[in-house]
Amino acid sequence: MKFILLLFFSASLFAQNEPCLKYPQKIFDSDTCCWRKLSKEKQYEKGANLILEYLNKGNAENKLSLNWHAGQLFAFDGKNQKALKYFGKTYSVFLRWFGDKDAKAWYFFAKGTSAFIKRDKPKLEKIIDRWKAKLPIDNNYKELLRLKNNWNMDYKNATASNM
Repeated sequence: MKFILLLFFSASLFAQNEPCLKYPQKIFDSDTCCWRKLSKEKQYEKGANLILEYLNKGNAENKLSLNWHAGQLFAFDGKNQKALKYFGKTYSVFLRWFGDKDAKAWYFFAKGTSAFIKRDKPKLEKIIDRWKAKLPIDNNYKELLRLKNNWNMDYKNATASNM
């Protein structure tokens, strides 16, 4: 009996997500749809799992972006190991070595955010210092400063608070 209920529940969840999985990523990623709607409703893990389902079954064009947002939603929900897994899919040292300024900035941003999640403040500070010495200041740099200045908060609250 439990198996039948579980099977029915799983099928109904898939049926609910099925229309979203058929959307082009531009619609799936829009502010009024899908995972962003779940995020606004503070259903972070459900939104992250929807992104993962879209990555597996949908029409994902920018997988790096979707992995990043899945990581953010897991971090908002306090699931830091899962967050790190999906953040890690968005950067590699090759971006730092061979990328243009935007790629290098993304590498430092993702690596710095991961350092915050790992609670490695010296690494975050080192990344901020390297960025400041080598790259233009942008909103992602300012976000790393926000994380540093809100060190005693969890990721969700650190990103939401003012500097």
